[in-house]
Amino acid sequence: MGKWLDLKGPVVADTVYADGKLVGKDVTFTLSGVEFITADVQAMGNMTVPLVGLLENMELSITKIGIDTGLSRLNRLQKQNLEFRWVQNVVKSDGSQGVEGCKAFVRTLPGSLPEIGVEVGSATEAENTFNVTRQQVYANGYEMMCVDRLSQILRVDGKDYMSQINNLL
Repeated sequence: MGKWLDLKGPVVADTVYADGKLVGKDVTFTLSGVEFITADVQAMGNMTVPLVGLLENMELSITKIGIDTGLSRLNRLQKQNLEFRWVQNVVKSDGSQGVEGCKAFVRTLPGSLPEIGVEVGSATEAENTFNVTRQQVYANGYEMMCVDRLSQILRVDGKDYMSQINNLL
């Protein structure tokens, strides 16, 4: 087994689409993590274990520069399908450099409308937050994870962690 992993470098560019329409370029976004609800069990005292299948709320944030129709589209108070695309720099084992595409597909419900601060001489930033019902992340065509709360899917690195639970229901 080799001792080299491709070195993933900085993000070169990104785009965001809302229901198939481009709403932003070079934005800052944070995809939701997956945090399990936990329970305490007795094992030489208390031990906290994750309850796979029960998740805390998942949130997504997007910070966009400027006020425009893209921001207005993100502010719609309805469910949305968001697509994130970004390109990261990669250094390969032979020393060559290249780029790699990543994507995330996220279904959301409205979270909050952003505050809009205006200051002369500064760019206006607006941070939208959304509640996530489904999130699927790909790196270079490989599915890293898929969480679909409404369809009870929790797949990480190709393994479906909900299949055993769903088979018993």
